[in-house]
Amino acid sequence: MKNTVRDLYKEEKAARERGFLVVAGIDEAGRGPLAGPVVASCVILPEGCPLPGVDDSKKLSPAARDRAYDSIREKALAIGIGRANAAVIDEMNILRATHHAMRLALADSSIIPDFVLIDGLAVHPFPLPSLALVKGDSRSLSIAAASIIAKVTRDRMMVEYDLQYPQYDFAGHKGYPTAMHMRALEEHGACPIHRRSFGPVKRVLAAEPSGPQQTLSFQLNVVPIDMGMIGEEIVCKHLQGLGWEILDNRYHCHGGELDIVGRTGDMVVFVEVKTRSSRLLSAAESVDKRKRSRICLAAMDWIVKRVGNEIPYRYDVAEVYVGSNGLYSVRLIENAFMEGE
Repeated sequence: MKNTVRDLYKEEKAARERGFLVVAGIDEAGRGPLAGPVVASCVILPEGCPLPGVDDSKKLSPAARDRAYDSIREKALAIGIGRANAAVIDEMNILRATHHAMRLALADSSIIPDFVLIDGLAVHPFPLPSLALVKGDSRSLSIAAASIIAKVTRDRMMVEYDLQYPQYDFAGHKGYPTAMHMRALEEHGACPIHRRSFGPVKRVLAAEPSGPQQTLSFQLNVVPIDMGMIGEEIVCKHLQGLGWEILDNRYHCHGGELDIVGRTGDMVVFVEVKTRSSRLLSAAESVDKRKRSRICLAAMDWIVKRVGNEIPYRYDVAEVYVGSNGLYSVRLIENAFMEGE
């Protein structure tokens, strides 16, 4: 018998009856592929929110998932996204990297829930009261919604990767070990987004000849380990070269995060850093309204705590493009946005 909306809200209702007013669902996509990140999503829905057509993402066609994705985006109170790339997966193992992505998804949510329903096994450590539900995407509407957001987000990332590495057809198989993917892996070797700790990739790497080409491949694969941190370091050096004073970086508060706080002349500048290995989306376009709001909240918190009085300030976006040859360029967009935009 097909689950009804009432059935799918059973776990949320039980949590609210125990006094947890804001309940979120968390799920992931991409544990099984040989390439690309694992992506997690945290979704908070209004109580009793009807979402016809929302089900476990694996049960839906791509077109149905896209429609459900748009509906969830429209109706959800908050959505957070967390990612762990191939290098993190290789370092941590896939289970720990998945749990890391889930915690990042929670941190990315604009609303901090009181209680979290998690698909699968329990996540340790986890900062909030939670309940792990095996096959939770068929037992909780919040988890089902999170599964769709995570799946569509990851699929779209793999389509973008396909433009960088067209020889692998990532847009078609999304990194899963299909026959076509295995043939491409054997013919072309591993690319920077392949998971080197996974058996089929490990076997291909072991069979590759040693020499300069192999060494170069390894060096390029080191670049994505923490692209965000690398980008911030590049921008800090760039700004210091322009005569700026760096006042703070990676500033966290409950409302959001600031990548870099700098000062040029009398102006304090809050800089959001976007690091890219592709030019498909500009930095300014990638900072959406919700992200801008979180930056503005964090900026107000920083001013109150660090300065304590009114100061002239602005918001810039720094775009760092890192090429496959390791060379990079920095473009600073001044006054990229203002509060309320």
